[in-house]
Amino acid sequence: MNENDYMSGSARKVLQNFPPDSIRIDLPFIHTKSKMLTRKMPYILLEKKAAGEYIAAVRLMDFHEKNGIVSLDVKELANDRTYSLSWNLQYDGNIWLWSLADYETLTNAQRTDAGN
Repeated sequence: MNENDYMSGSARKVLQNFPPDSIRIDLPFIHTKSKMLTRKMPYILLEKKAAGEYIAAVRLMDFHEKNGIVSLDVKELANDRTYSLSWNLQYDGNIWLWSLADYETLTNAQRTDAGN
């Protein structure tokens, strides 16, 4: 195990680094191929708000983990707004405030014709 990998309190590996540019985050709201996220790649962000939801195309600019908190720095493609998404890697509950997905995973998840 890499020294920068992270195990949850339930001894499950939730974060694994793949230097130099990728990270695997094994959380239910990461909807990418093999749960991988890569710097400079585009993703679809879904944020749950008090009144509705917010959806945006974002580019992952950077990521880091400190004291069990993972932070993903993203930049919106439409307006260049930048901000960080963060998550406590110890949390094992069912409530989430944001989700990231890649186009390939979203389109394959919706596919019902099995390639026909």
